[in-house]
Amino acid sequence: MQENIEDLILLQDIDKKIQEIKSKLKSIPSEIQELKEKKENLIFKLDEIKTKIKKLQTTKKEKELDIQSLEDKILKIQNNLENVRTNEEYKALLREKARAEEIIMHTEDEILEIMEEIENLQKEQQKLEKEIEIEASIIEKEIQEKEKILKDLEKELKHLEEEKKKIESKIPSNLLSKYKMIKKKGLPVVAFIQDQSCSGCYMVIPPKLYSEIIKGKKVSTCPNCGRFLYYNES
Repeated sequence: MQENIEDLILLQDIDKKIQEIKSKLKSIPSEIQELKEKKENLIFKLDEIKTKIKKLQTTKKEKELDIQSLEDKILKIQNNLENVRTNEEYKALLREKARAEEIIMHTEDEILEIMEEIENLQKEQQKLEKEIEIEASIIEKEIQEKEKILKDLEKELKHLEEEKKKIESKIPSNLLSKYKMIKKKGLPVVAFIQDQSCSGCYMVIPPKLYSEIIKGKKVSTCPNCGRFLYYNES
C-alpha cells in the first residue's frame, strides 16, 4: 500500500511539472510574437521617415520646377515689355512680372522650409538606424533564446509524458481512475497529513482513519475533500 501511495505522489509530481511546462509552452509563442512585432514596429517607423523624406524631396523638385516656369515667364514678360505700344499694356506686364516674382520668393521660402524638414528627418533617420541596429540585434537574440527554450521544453515534456506512462502502468487501475477523477478538480491529488489534518483542505482526520493511515493498511482518501492521504513519519 505504501508503494502505491508513493507512486501516486510521483505521478502527481510529474503532472505538476507537465502542467508548468504546458503553461510556459502556451505563453512563450506569444512572447516571441511580441518581440517580432516590436522589431517590425522599429522598421515600420524607419520606413515612415524614409517615405516622408521621399515625398518632401518630390515636393521640393515640383516647387523648383514651378520657379523655373515662373522665371521663364518673367523672361518672356521682359521681352514683351520692349514691344508694348500702350502705357496700360506696360503696367499690366509689370504687375504680372511683380506677381511672378512674389510667387517665386514665397516658393523659395517654402523650399527652404522643406529642406530644413528633410534635414531634420535625415538626422532622425540616422539616429533611428543606429538604434535599430542595436535594438534589432538584442530582440533577435531574445527571440532565438526563447525559441531554444521552447524546443527544450517540448523535449522535456515528451520525456515526462513517457515517464508518466511508466508510472501509471505500475498503479492499480482503480487507484489510477480515482487519481484522474480527483485531478479534474485540480492539483494536489495527494495531500500530506500535518498535525492530524489534511494539508489539502485542513480538516481534521477522524481518529480511526488516521490510525489506519499510520499503520499503512490501505490507501485512504480525505472524507472531506476526497484527496489521497499520505503520512510521512519524518
